Amino acid sequence: MAEAEPATEEPSGRLIVAFDFGTTFSSVAYARVSEKTPSDTVSITDVKCITKYPDDRAPPGVTFAWESREDVPTELWYSLPLPPKQRQSAYQSMQSSGKESMDEDPTSSDASSEFSCSFPEDAENPESEQENTGGDRGRSDTLFWGFGVQKQLKNIDIPKDGARRLIRFKLMLDEKSEETEDVRAQLSLVLKNLKRSRLIKQNTDVISDYLEQLFKHTKDELQRLNEYSVNMPIEFVICVPAVWPSRACRVMQAAMSTAAKGSELGSLVNGSLDNLFIISEPEAAASCVLAEDNNDIYENETIVILDAGGGTVDAVTYQITNSYPLRLSAEVVPPGSKLCGASYINERFEKLLLKRLKHENYLVKNGKTIKSIVEGKVIEFENGEKRFIDTASEYFETDPIYIDDLRANPKKRFFQNRLGISKREMTWVFQESLDEAANLLIEQLEMVKAKGFAVQKVILIGGFGQSPALRTHLRNVLATEKNFLGQEIHFLTPGTASTVVARGAVLRALNKDHGPSRITSCSYGFLLTEPYEPDEFIAHKNTRCIIDKADGEKYIEGTINWLIQKDESLPHNKEISIIVKHTFALNKKSAEIAGSITADMTFLRDEGHIQPEPPSGFSTYSGPKAPHHWAVKFELVMIIDGRNLRYKARWPPSNSLEARVYNQRVHGKGQVCIAAAFKPGTA
Repeated sequence: MAEAEPATEEPSGRLIVAFDFGTTFSSVAYARVSEKTPSDTVSITDVKCITKYPDDRAPPGVTFAWESREDVPTELWYSLPLPPKQRQSAYQSMQSSGKESMDEDPTSSDASSEFSCSFPEDAENPESEQENTGGDRGRSDTLFWGFGVQKQLKNIDIPKDGARRLIRFKLMLDEKSEETEDVRAQLSLVLKNLKRSRLIKQNTDVISDYLEQLFKHTKDELQRLNEYSVNMPIEFVICVPAVWPSRACRVMQAAMSTAAKGSELGSLVNGSLDNLFIISEPEAAASCVLAEDNNDIYENETIVILDAGGGTVDAVTYQITNSYPLRLSAEVVPPGSKLCGASYINERFEKLLLKRLKHENYLVKNGKTIKSIVEGKVIEFENGEKRFIDTASEYFETDPIYIDDLRANPKKRFFQNRLGISKREMTWVFQESLDEAANLLIEQLEMVKAKGFAVQKVILIGGFGQSPALRTHLRNVLATEKNFLGQEIHFLTPGTASTVVARGAVLRALNKDHGPSRITSCSYGFLLTEPYEPDEFIAHKNTRCIIDKADGEKYIEGTINWLIQKDESLPHNKEISIIVKHTFALNKKSAEIAGSITADMTFLRDEGHIQPEPPSGFSTYSGPKAPHHWAVKFELVMIIDGRNLRYKARWPPSNSLEARVYNQRVHGKGQVCIAAAFKPGTA
């Protein structure tokens, strides 16, 4: 008889899982902490990254020493079957799409719930997400994500017009940036098509869809590694850009909740994440750098964090206010940002190949087009040679690119099945992004110097921050710069720049001391129907009132009683309550909805705690036959609990006559996460 395998012991403790949702690549880091382990004793070596992403493969030609990537492309592919009449024309349109030209060739001369919150900036940015919300959300049979999108692009016989590929969709949350305006306009066209095809209802669905796939893979990996069990508490952390408005943080908060629900990773309270922690990307990165080497950053130093990602390169300057645990001040000068990330190197590489191959029409066959051939080569470049090239090195070389069936032509630098790339061409591919990143850094340093601050260190992070070409270029630029005191500026490059934000976010979540003050960026209140009093409230005079059929009195619908005001300082625990009245006719039997609270108060009638009331002197009903009604006064309570907001309906109200006779009970309750209402890093 075969021996029974020993049962695997379920992991214990709690998990901290941090998501760095990037413009072109995303990463996930985590740490499992036992109940007996003090949080501040967890080191950077205890923080691990999720790997083994679906369809992650070794680059062509790499047969050994290959390790699974710790980041994954932030890309989606919505498959959509073509109508029969379009299936043949799809290939024709693909062929014509391959005839792009390049401007310059470097190688030649040619609220309606009763619980509400107010977000001041929403009025300036009306959300069009209400459109196309009717009906079921149609979904394609297959949604590809991450490396799966790149795999699809390599399949050159796929009719690309029948697919919906999305990249850089994080930038749609950067609504007020002129820098991202063109990208957002391009995204808008794709998003409209997706909504028209009923693949999404609203623009932000694409973020939820991507995060859900990322959550599912994270859950699978944690279970495979025996780091997670269903009942284990999880604290989620999301990293956000320093320049994001609170509205963008709220969108991410909602998307995280949707992803957690769809993936069944962790638990939700009333459909909301419990005590989500939000941290700025620069502060998370700085926490990781400090943890890797305690001697690198000191209190009162001024540092520039240059986050070089796939879409944008961002520069933010901080002063260190606390060396351990590390904390950053508010920005010393306004942050800077440029669209010159690593994905724009890919774009120029694509333009170069399209230019070089535009007359090789014999390659167009068997479903292949010039465009599809080039797309496949761009993916190989992205995951291979691009990551090792240093264009500043006199010894750098470029390997010929394999193009199946390419005919030899010495004048064009074509060899049999090979296309030669010169150093000059490859330098052109990189140079604009290198120069723009350097210009951004210099601009930031000059602004800091003008304010009388001396920058001691520049920290380079982000996926593009791992590029030897960028590191060398910036090091050479900084060698010619001095700070306000005439001192040299040190250049720090973390070993794993692509995951430094996610790993640092885990450490920061474990130690929340000395964070920002708990100042809320929006208001919270209850949506109410209140008596119509035009003589008491000016706002009532120009507002249409309704007559309640139960008591015959005039009321104003949709008023909000604000209990928490924007810019208010909130303690970790606070309780605020108001007394409200609800009326219902004598024959009313069903439960009543108070926001997301279902508060069934019919027991008060059934148990004789309340009696029918006659119309008041303000009622439109009069005379001996005027109907009586039930009236219930109860207490609505708003409770601040860390980064959660809980709310309850209680009866009898505190300090009421009934409270002297009956014990107060909760008859309905709910909870929402309000982490996005605070500055990132707030405990």
